[in-house]
Amino acid sequence: MALPFSKSQIVRLGERLVAPDGATDEDLAALSQLLLAYDDTLASALERVRGLGFDPTSRVKNTGTILEKLARQGGSWLKSIQDLAGMRIVLNADRPGQDDAVGVIVDAFSECPREVKVVDRRSQPSHGYRAVHVIVFPDGVPVEIQVRTRWQHEWADMFEKLADRIGRGIRYGEPPAHWWHAVEREVGEEPPENAAYLRRLYDMSYRLHEALAQSAVALGDLIGALEEVEAVAKGEPADEVEGHWEDVRTGLASLRRQMAGMTPVSERRDLGSVGS
Repeated sequence: MALPFSKSQIVRLGERLVAPDGATDEDLAALSQLLLAYDDTLASALERVRGLGFDPTSRVKNTGTILEKLARQGGSWLKSIQDLAGMRIVLNADRPGQDDAVGVIVDAFSECPREVKVVDRRSQPSHGYRAVHVIVFPDGVPVEIQVRTRWQHEWADMFEKLADRIGRGIRYGEPPAHWWHAVEREVGEEPPENAAYLRRLYDMSYRLHEALAQSAVALGDLIGALEEVEAVAKGEPADEVEGHWEDVRTGLASLRRQMAGMTPVSERRDLGSVGS
């Protein structure tokens, strides 16, 4: 299904969606119409990928996620977002198996109006994130297919949950979100010694968030290095790297335990949350 708007119309829509006055009901309705077109194209692409023997999950970005991305990138970015419609394939395979899967997908969409684009996030990782993204163009509409190994997926799932708890900006290399402003007025009404104590609690909690983000990125880099070693050695040094894979398992489990009781940063609105 072709898109209902031209590129210039999509650019103007994106700019209106992030205008200072906020999006109008008409603009939100137009965005919904655009997403429906992507959904139709995604359904067709899904059928083709399943026919290749893969079992992908899929989604079209929701309005909130799109507005967040436009606010970060600028309204004109709407015409360039290649993952408005996307699917994910998680393989029980190593990097060579990942390369083979990518090749099969590229061949399957080689007859599309636009050439398939492959973005290798293994050679150019984004703050610990690794995968291969294959952008295909059925009906000329971009659909992003994320192809991940199991370990790449385990890490990405953990990091997404961590971002919900300490700030979505960590996915782009930004520091964890500050939430002191949400409680500063209430803290200011406390006796000075209480306010100083609560401020120290906040500072310690924030430093913990910074350490968690750094540990998570380092863990992603370790996964990338181990997968690369195994790919180059074709499985020969498995015994040598197994201890490092145990470090990965332990690291992922530790991060998940630390996240389990954390309040999402968006919900930190009371004094009791300062030290949580």
